[in-house]
Amino acid sequence: MTIHISVYDLESKVRKLYLEDKIQSLGIDYQPNSITGWYDGNEIEVFNFNRVCRMDNRWSGYVLHKNKTEIIIEITNLWK
Repeated sequence: MTIHISVYDLESKVRKLYLEDKIQSLGIDYQPNSITGWYDGNEIEVFNFNRVCRMDNRWSGYVLHKNKTEIIIEITNLWK
């Protein structure tokens, strides 16, 4: 399964940082149900899934890819 998050779905301040490639170490934080990253020594929320779904790592893993137009999440190990 693959999830595509367009840069246009990011809040404007986050979008600006993302497009300038200033956000490092993107990952999913399951407690707040968000993609988080680091900018200037602070953890920031890049995208919150609460209006869309609940992310859960009990039954699967993920690989996160980023490019200039979107964040791509590949859900892995769905049937193991």
